[in-house]
Amino acid sequence: MDLILYAIPFFFLAILLEFVYGLIIKNNTYRINDSINSLSMGSLSRLQSLVILGLSASVFELINLEFQLTQLADDETWVWLGCFVLYDLAYYWKHRLGHEIAIFWGSHVAHHQSEDFNLGTALRQTSIDFYGFLFYLPFFVLGFPAEILFTVVSLNLIYQFWVHTEHVPKLGALEWVFVTPSNHRVHHARNKIYVDKNYGGVFIIWDRLFGSFQQELDEERVVFGLRKPLNSWNPVWANVHVYWRLIEDFLKAPGMANKFKICFKPPGWQPAGMKSSCQLGPAEVDLSRRFDPAISSFSRYYTFVQFILTIVLSLYILLNATSIGYSITALTVAYLTYSFYVQGVWLEAKSTALGLEIFRLTVLMISLVLLDFNATLSGLLLLCAGISLIAVLTAARNRVSGLPTSQ
Repeated sequence: MDLILYAIPFFFLAILLEFVYGLIIKNNTYRINDSINSLSMGSLSRLQSLVILGLSASVFELINLEFQLTQLADDETWVWLGCFVLYDLAYYWKHRLGHEIAIFWGSHVAHHQSEDFNLGTALRQTSIDFYGFLFYLPFFVLGFPAEILFTVVSLNLIYQFWVHTEHVPKLGALEWVFVTPSNHRVHHARNKIYVDKNYGGVFIIWDRLFGSFQQELDEERVVFGLRKPLNSWNPVWANVHVYWRLIEDFLKAPGMANKFKICFKPPGWQPAGMKSSCQLGPAEVDLSRRFDPAISSFSRYYTFVQFILTIVLSLYILLNATSIGYSITALTVAYLTYSFYVQGVWLEAKSTALGLEIFRLTVLMISLVLLDFNATLSGLLLLCAGISLIAVLTAARNRVSGLPTSQ
């Protein structure tokens, strides 16, 4: 069972509670731009699964039909517990290799881009997990039923949600066995002493066994994000930027051996004498700054409203994809991807935001008229699109006439 979809409402409720708690104790860990970016990427991660066939499920069917594998009993407690523990070990190595091999890091990097650390960060996931199925194969060979494995995968990810918070201190003896907020804060840090540590999903014992554990130090405050910051709110670029630079390095690397190493050596590796496009460079990492471009009040509030509407439509598609049909689902996912991209442009205060938004709203209104979509939802979306179009056209007119739009 894919339990993630059912957990999404509880994720959002927990995010809201953490935000309110942070305000009450005067230690708010949320910024609107970073939170929108993280949740946009989480939504895209779920939406892409509606239009791209699940490779792991296809591989399982192929192996099962070809080799007629014997299945373990799905009603035995030891089978469930064994699968849970063994999968966490497999996840540890998947996660570790996702940091230590450049082509895998390109997929995993999305989860580490946020310079904030909160429950919203937990939902910041890649849309390009192309290698995860490799770590499922041993479970198919060992005979674990697919429904058990994928339920365990969901439970593992659900557990990882709660450890993305700054508000929970160290938890004593639990720190020795389980992944906790403290040792996961270390994992998301860009301080040199903390980088590439604490890979466990549920159990931290794997890190202790394989030499990758680092405790959170009182004298070294955790600073979150990448050593080489993304400096963008574009969720599409966030998913592909490492691969773009990796392709550049691959093309200019001399010889096939070096091209192979570019992909499978650690991120930033390059042959002698060649400067990598991914390389951090000699400059020290500035731990005191976060990406936070100034934007007008109109842009901030308008983007937030559009983001909420986009999330609502995303949830509707996720819940009703089977009844909507593949073609409309695929078109809607493409539109939602573009919507999240435009919202990133707004948050970066780019001059193209108004034009891109007018185009987005126009496409939405035409599509709702032409496509066979839910009548009630179409009416509501048309109303929202009309009001939004009036708002951005007014903002555009004020900009041309010199009137302030940030008041």
